[in-house]
Amino acid sequence: MDILIIGNPAAGRGRARERTFKFQQALERRGHVVETFLTERRGDAGSRASRIDSAVDRLVIAGGDGTVNEVLNGLQDPSEIPLFHLPTGTANMLAWDLNLPNSTQGLVGVLEEGAVRRLDMGLINGRRFLLVVGAGFDAAVTKEIRNRGRTKLGYRGYVRPVLRAFRRYRPVEMEVIVDEQHCLTGRHVMVLNVRHYGGLFVFWNSARPDSETFDVCVFRSESRVALVRYGLAGLLRLVGKLPDVTHITGRRVRIRSSESIPVQVDGDYFGETPQVVELVPSAVPVIVHARSV
Repeated sequence: MDILIIGNPAAGRGRARERTFKFQQALERRGHVVETFLTERRGDAGSRASRIDSAVDRLVIAGGDGTVNEVLNGLQDPSEIPLFHLPTGTANMLAWDLNLPNSTQGLVGVLEEGAVRRLDMGLINGRRFLLVVGAGFDAAVTKEIRNRGRTKLGYRGYVRPVLRAFRRYRPVEMEVIVDEQHCLTGRHVMVLNVRHYGGLFVFWNSARPDSETFDVCVFRSESRVALVRYGLAGLLRLVGKLPDVTHITGRRVRIRSSESIPVQVDGDYFGETPQVVELVPSAVPVIVHARSV
């Protein structure tokens, strides 16, 4: 196969470059033709993705969830070439949901022998995404990271932004309209296309990237104590048992508020409310374990 690897060497804990080249060498030893492109700055991954040759059989994205999102938005047509995630980032939400192996040989085996599974894709103000849209506290954390211009160094890189956001965040009531039929109110909103969030949390157990609906969780309480409770429930996978969390599924979600609220997409700050989130079912071919199709 002709394989293109687009890699972010700054992803995760600093071993991304080493893991990417180890993966490339393993593929070449098995007879594949491999080109590796490593990014130097934000935007490089999307730019390279926009120039993919039709001869490429597989596109490997070596990085975290932000790199996956950038490549997805750079592709001329995300429905054409099968994608494969080589997880080298911090959270790696997509890899968790697809149950990808950790070892290089295991990942090579999935790339060679796996099946193509078509995942749902989200759109928000013209931007594509595969994982999650959040409005409220989690988005405030991503805004802190963006404003400080800090490099994420594993989970440690999130500690100070989380504490700053926790200290400064003032919840505002949001209105969440799902499929133009259901209107909910709350202080924090998650529009989930995957089950795993941030590599540590599960906010809705049944969320799947090919379910053809979003899982929308609306958190109604506004206190800081409630924020801690929501986080602990996510860690313990008990959010569904909380009485102040409403869950609903749908394909179109409008989020609006009387004051601007930060919004994040796939773990990166995106903008402010209002926003409209829409689902494109079975849009993106992704290589997974053959047994998971």
